[in-house]
Amino acid sequence: MLIVSMKNQMNELVRKSASIISDYQTEIQEEWDQIFHRLKQNQTLIDFGADAPEQLKQISVLFWNHLSGFYSNNIDETFKTLQSVWAQKLNVPFNSHKLILLFTMLENAIHKVVEKNDIHDFHIHQSIQHFFSLIVQRLFTNTHFEVLNVDFYISELFRKKENPFLWAAKVQFQDDAGFKILAFTSHDGLLIDEVWKKMILNLHGPSLNILSDAILRLLVQTSPADDLEVFPLTMGSDTYLFCINKRDAGQLKPFFTLSLELLQQSQHLHENMQIKNDWKDALILFDEWIMLARNFDEAVEKVVSGFVNYLPFQRAALFYYSETENGEQIGLGVIGHKIDTKDIRNIRENLNNLPQIKKTMTRIQPMYVPSANSILPERFIQQFELKSLVIAPIYSTSNNQVWGGVFLDQGEGKAFEVSQTILSVLTKFGQHAGEILSKYSSGMGSAWSSSPKTMLTNREIDILRLMAEGKTIDEAADLLYLSKYTVRDYISFIIKKLGAQNRTQAIAKAIREGLI
Repeated sequence: MLIVSMKNQMNELVRKSASIISDYQTEIQEEWDQIFHRLKQNQTLIDFGADAPEQLKQISVLFWNHLSGFYSNNIDETFKTLQSVWAQKLNVPFNSHKLILLFTMLENAIHKVVEKNDIHDFHIHQSIQHFFSLIVQRLFTNTHFEVLNVDFYISELFRKKENPFLWAAKVQFQDDAGFKILAFTSHDGLLIDEVWKKMILNLHGPSLNILSDAILRLLVQTSPADDLEVFPLTMGSDTYLFCINKRDAGQLKPFFTLSLELLQQSQHLHENMQIKNDWKDALILFDEWIMLARNFDEAVEKVVSGFVNYLPFQRAALFYYSETENGEQIGLGVIGHKIDTKDIRNIRENLNNLPQIKKTMTRIQPMYVPSANSILPERFIQQFELKSLVIAPIYSTSNNQVWGGVFLDQGEGKAFEVSQTILSVLTKFGQHAGEILSKYSSGMGSAWSSSPKTMLTNREIDILRLMAEGKTIDEAADLLYLSKYTVRDYISFIIKKLGAQNRTQAIAKAIREGLI
């Protein structure tokens, strides 16, 4: 099952930015050359010091050398590499003020080139803005700092002469091959030919014990197996095998295990910080997008498209929430993004028949639904090929009003999972969307196909359709398994909602408005 991720969504913005920058590299470099020339000629703009000419040249070289890595699948690794090389090449780092000013100038040059080539897509400019924001964030930190992870820790450990381990192997369980070795590192004092290392990397087996024994048999000439102990440590989805002399195992194993556990905790803390930064960046970009709206219609369109552009979803549909005069709570389809809006606008549902959705709307808490057929009628499941679903309420805290909700998924027939982090992000997106809709709420009437007072429930539409077909009240009651008094009450409500004088006028108006 697909697991949606904020990291993947924000990485797409980086890829989009890197790709467009690559397309116009020559023009961008020309703009940068002019900037560097002005900075060298007039150091009152940014006083870099005596090393300025060489440093400015290095910035351009480093950027273009690593750009291709940003539209690959190794964006984090590319950032780390750029950060490391930046530290090596620029012996005297820029202070934060100079760094921000410089990269703002370079970013503006890219926007200028993009505009000059008649590319006015707001999202492209946003992706460039996000890309440079990340670059500055990474280079802001101590450039010699590298976030430790288990792989990095092991590689550094095996560089030390004092390293007590003979070898270490990174192992992962794969359905088709059982336990497979992904990486193998050995002590410098353990002379192993590269051919033997390749053989080890090709090993796989049904259990860790069998895999450990296979490695020991291959390396029997380097050290007797009887003198060695191999012990596993699991870190996340990976398992590591460590080989050590038995005489040292008793003292080192507890200490080493604790060290890796503490390291993993630090790594989780760092990853959580990264996740928070990703969703905060996404919310900022969403706010910039919806604030471009000049009226209610544009606000509605930007809200529903923004949930797809800045969150890891493929389709979205916005529904309006209202209470009718007879106390029914209604969901009215408004607009779809990557879904036919006409189909969405044909939806009018009494939320009393959909208790879980009603509960989500009133509690303003996003809800993840693994199987959409557990809460929605079968006709919607089939029409839109729904599998998993997320429902995010749209509400305004400034006037304490629930506007409606956005239904989100990954496309036709696709099941997926979401984390609690995604649901937390959706809470803020729903709040900010509600505020922008409140701002233009005076134009709300023109945005819906019918106003809240004229909204008809499915039952009312069924009765109205039967009346249009010439059925009597008694006949309609028999067909719908209702009493004739209930049908008569429904007709009274229908006439009142449509502002009609009688049943015939109500039918005519319903036909004109496309209600039946």
